[in-house]
Amino acid sequence: MKIWQKKERKDAELLGAKQTPRSGGLWFAKGDSKSSKYLIENKTSKHDSFTIPRKMWEKLEKEALLSRRIPLLSIQFGEKDTELIILSKNDFIELLFKI
Repeated sequence: MKIWQKKERKDAELLGAKQTPRSGGLWFAKGDSKSSKYLIENKTSKHDSFTIPRKMWEKLEKEALLSRRIPLLSIQFGEKDTELIILSKNDFIELLFKI
């Protein structure tokens, strides 16, 4: 199994989400996985950095909005333990104060 496949599976399990068919490649099933609350896009990088183009984020935001979910971008650097979850500041603040 490839690194990105392991990541998608692990993130879906940890976040209580279901993986989408063909990793979001179908018009009716966007994102790599989704839960009742989140639309998750997974990325892996062999390098020590990862660039997030604005278009990538805007696409994820639009797909999440259409599915009434919060967009999450989950990034893993190589096979190391360094993983990040990116979400918008507004979504972070909203989640922070709902607790």
